[in-house]
Amino acid sequence: MGAARWIIVIWLGTVMVSTVLVGWLVLWHRLTVQREAMRLQAAFDALSFPTPAGPLPGEALTVVKIAYQLDADDPDVRTRAGPAHFDSLWYAAGPGPSYFLAVCTLDARASDLSARWVVRVIDEARMRAALTDDARAQMLAFGGAIEA
Repeated sequence: MGAARWIIVIWLGTVMVSTVLVGWLVLWHRLTVQREAMRLQAAFDALSFPTPAGPLPGEALTVVKIAYQLDADDPDVRTRAGPAHFDSLWYAAGPGPSYFLAVCTLDARASDLSARWVVRVIDEARMRAALTDDARAQMLAFGGAIEA
């Protein structure tokens, strides 16, 4: 009977330690992702966008949607597993109205994952096409009611 109790105690201890370790790992991952998101937001805010009212920083625009895309695995990348590039597409609206697509590329070949940005001015038709399936983003970009 004594051995059975020790087995249960050891098993419960292992479960508790494993749960704590997994919890810390999940928390660490979430904090890392959040820190990277804040870093990308700060980089977007520092970009300059040509609007009819003159050049404006990204923080003056409304980001209506962020879409993510991954490239296929690159066998030449030996430093990290997974895709060679991670892009995020930032759709933003400004005064005028003016619409922008800011493409952020993170290169997995770089050790620090530095972001490279390309800003493109897009017209209303392209913005509407990009936001076709996202009613919230359409409302943010174009305001008012959205036709069903």
